[in-house]
Formats: sequence, C-alpha cells, structure tokens
Amino acid sequence: LQRFEAYEAVTAHKKGRKVLTYVIYSGEITSARTELDCGLYTYRVSPIYLTDYDADKIFQRMQEKLDNGETLNEEDYAGLALAPLMSGKLSRKEKIKKAILFAKQGDTVTAEKTIAILYTLADKFLKGKELQEVREVVSMTRIGQMIYDDGVEKGRAEGRQEGLDRGMDRMSVLIARLLKEKRLDDLQRATEDKVYCEQLLKEYGIE
Repeated sequence: LQRFEAYEAVTAHKKGRKVLTYVIYSGEITSARTELDCGLYTYRVSPIYLTDYDADKIFQRMQEKLDNGETLNEEDYAGLALAPLMSGKLSRKEKIKKAILFAKQGDTVTAEKTIAILYTLADKFLKGKELQEVREVVSMTRIGQMIYDDGVEKGRAEGRQEGLDRGMDRMSVLIARLLKEKRLDDLQRATEDKVYCEQLLKEYGIE
C-alpha cells in the first residue's frame, strides 16, 4: 500500500489529475487490506477479487460467440487474459490452455498480446510438465514461433534440447519485461522482426 501510494502521488503530481488505484487479486485471495493510515488522511485502494468471477462462464461465452460466427472484441480478450486468476472448476493449467486456444482464434494485435500475457502467467505459476503442456499450445502462435526460433538458434550451439529450453527461458523473460513496462507495440514487433527481437534481448541484457 505504501508503494501504491507513492505511485499515485508521483502520477498525480506529473499529470495534475486525481488517481484511483484498483488492485486485482487472484482467485485464491478473498480479502485483503485496502487502507493505510497516513496520519492526517487515510489512503485507500479499490480491490477487485477475481474469486467473484467464474472462468467457466467466460469460456462458455467465448464459445457461444465463436459458434455464432462472431469475432472476439477487446473486452473478450481482457476476460481471457484474467481467466486463469478467476475461480472455476478447471485447474489453473487448464484455464491457461483453454484461454490460449480461444485467443488463437483471432489474428489481431490484441490476440497476440493476450497470448503473451497468458504465457507469462504460465511461466510464473506452472512448472515441469504443466508448463511444457502450455508451451505446446503456444507453439503454433507467432509468439510460440519466436520462442521456438530462438531455441533452435541456441540449440545449434549448445545441444538441441538444452538450447530449446534456454531459448524458451530467454523469451519468457523478454515477454515478461515488455509486459511489465507496457511496451506492447515492441512486443508485437518482436514477434514479427527477428532482428528487432535480438535488439530487445541485448537491451535487457538477456543472454
């Protein structure tokens, strides 16, 4: 809360605008501290508990839209990106896989960004065989191709499997850094321009 308060103060000063902070909590968290006693005033954030949202309903709505020949919109992709953090009957791994499969139906920049976010969530929350399953789902997307190509290059020098694993690790770090800094246009360009992707890897010192 102290960090959020500092961000708000700096942003409000720079922009000359009021700032409201919403904190998103994953499905495992049902309550959290939202106020901070700052002496003469009380700092507050607005919590959004994803446990109140059902990922199963998100997926059902996506399927209905696709069955009716409709295309997914910005709101739909936002729902897919957050679905793994919501409540529901599926495991987190299955939520991530299913969300990626729906996002793959689109060929827009938003669809690619959604897949990147989902892959980053997988890399954060999953390990071993579960993470490998998600990588296989991602493999047929442009982001997956970017990860694979980087792994192949590394594999030639270090041994195929070790190189592929290292390539996946490098691209996971790059995707996470670009998303954290909201460099979404750079992420999109990196999926299409191998030279630019390498420039970003060098920029962040990702070896």
